[in-house]
Order: sequence, then C-alpha cells, then structure tokens
Amino acid sequence: MPEKINIKFGEVNNLADARYAAAMGASLLGFNLSPSHPQYVSPEQLKEISGWAAGPELVIEWEHEPAEIIKDTCTRLDIEYVQLNHFDPVVTQALKGDFCVIQNIVLHKDLHASDIIQMINDVNGLVMYYMLSFDDLAEQDRFLSVPGNNLLIKDLCRDQPVLLNFQFNPQNLVSIIEEFEPFGINLKGSSENKPGHQDFEELNDLVSLIEARL
Repeated sequence: MPEKINIKFGEVNNLADARYAAAMGASLLGFNLSPSHPQYVSPEQLKEISGWAAGPELVIEWEHEPAEIIKDTCTRLDIEYVQLNHFDPVVTQALKGDFCVIQNIVLHKDLHASDIIQMINDVNGLVMYYMLSFDDLAEQDRFLSVPGNNLLIKDLCRDQPVLLNFQFNPQNLVSIIEEFEPFGINLKGSSENKPGHQDFEELNDLVSLIEARL
C-alpha cells in the first residue's frame, strides 16, 4: 500500500477551490482552458486565481485542441503540465520534450482490456502520468463488474504512475485506494454557489478519509 497518495485537484474555476486545494496539500492544480468545457476558465482567470494558491504545480486541461494551440497557450502562461482529455497520440507526440503530459483515458464497459493496453502502448514514453476516468458512477460500476477489469487496473497502477479519476464518495474512496494502490487520485472542483461561498463538506469527508489512512 502506498505511503502517500498524491492529489490532483482538477476543473478549478474559482478562487475558493484553488485555495482549498492548496491548503489541503494537493500536488497538482488543474484548470480547463477548452472553451467548450462547462468549467472553462480563460487564461486571464487562470492567472488571477492561481496567484492566490501557492504550492501545487499548475496543469492546463484540454479537450480537442490541436497541439499548436496547446503549445502556444502553455508557453505564454509558463505552465509545464498539460492534461489531454482526448486521446490522440499525434498530439501527445507533438508535446513530447516540451511539457509534462498527463494522458487521460476514459473507461467504459465496452472498452476491452486489449484496447486499453494498446492505448497505453501508443503513448508509452510520451507521458509523465496516466489518468483513468469514468464519466459517471453507473459506468464505473459497470466497468468494474466485468471480469478481469479490476486486475487490469491493478496491474496498470503497479507498473505505471496512474492517477485515478474515479467517481469518489465517502463510501468507496478508501476501498478503491486500497484495492488499486494508485500513484494518486483526481478530485474535482465545482462552481461556487455565489462568489466566495463554496460547500466543501463532501470534499472535507474525502480528504479526512485520505489523511486517516496514512
């Protein structure tokens, strides 16, 4: 069992989330700069928010943007970490050597083990971390109910630096960490109820569970 679980705090779009993530010791702080994404922030907002959240490495999260836009934006903002939510080895290859890439792979029940292994192999040597994600809890439960899929994730977490971007809740968090022993996990920010007011009750529960097992 890993002694430390690294935490990435993603989809941040407000100061409250950013300061919370920094205070609870997150290693990585992610902002989505794809205009189509619900949690989109502009480069100007990113600079303003991140200026109040010292500590974590900043990550720019991308959906379908080409490598040229990713390179130009990250260079202008002087940000080294890039998360690719769309799987395209051509884009990943284009970023090699200039950025620390987190390759997100969205899992679902129709994605076979051989498909996942092929995706890992396609970007092997091009990325710093892999992220395994589910769109919702029902899809997560369906995927993990398929024989062999749990063992596949265990093997990937053993052999690679994997961030699990699962649908975490206080009931499943500890069991997931103990079963798969990942390099880290991804928690998500959420929009403020109103400026300066944010409900961190569930996140506090998750962080308390992580701290209690260390």
